[in-house]
Amino acid sequence: MKIRFDTTSGVDTKKWECLLTVSCTPDDETPDELLQGGWLFDPITRDWYMSRSVRIDLSKWSASDSAIDSTSRYEWKEISKLEDDDFEMLMSYRQDRGIINYPYDTFNSCGSVKLEKGFSKFGNCWYMTVQLESSAVYPICAFEKAGTKTSPGKACWTRACQSSKDRGANYLYVYEGYGPANAYKAASSGFEWWDGARWSSNKELYLECLRDDGSL
Repeated sequence: MKIRFDTTSGVDTKKWECLLTVSCTPDDETPDELLQGGWLFDPITRDWYMSRSVRIDLSKWSASDSAIDSTSRYEWKEISKLEDDDFEMLMSYRQDRGIINYPYDTFNSCGSVKLEKGFSKFGNCWYMTVQLESSAVYPICAFEKAGTKTSPGKACWTRACQSSKDRGANYLYVYEGYGPANAYKAASSGFEWWDGARWSSNKELYLECLRDDGSL
């Protein structure tokens, strides 16, 4: 692979450490191999970037009673494509959280994209997974504001874990772990995070890193 180091982000003036963005263009590495090495797919540039990745070891994962309850409140259906109301739901979800919008169809270059939608009288939700040879990726979910009383985020997470496990995936990669908002990922059984050299199950250190992110 061709690795690039970008130093244009400057330095952390509290620690006087250089802020590096590391990305790569793969040669013959598979998506499974890249994810195993801590890389994540950038759907905008279609390159891969080094990150504090988070994954779930599905051999150690099991749904909690509250997670099972949240999924049971929806009628789930696999869908072949997103309709206009699904895109509107996504745009509203991302705008409310100040998250950058990016093209999700580019994930097709990594693997088989699966979409599942949950229907409820309290509000609908949907999520995407990308199925690879021995793992899966969970890049996004979206839900209507009115449906928050049914814990749609937890329901989508649980369905993504269960459906990926049922399809034979060993790991579900749930993207980045930066900032206090990503503390919830450590609550999942099977939680692991990439510390820059290896996969770690040290939740205390992970949460400490998140707190440090919030103070920058």
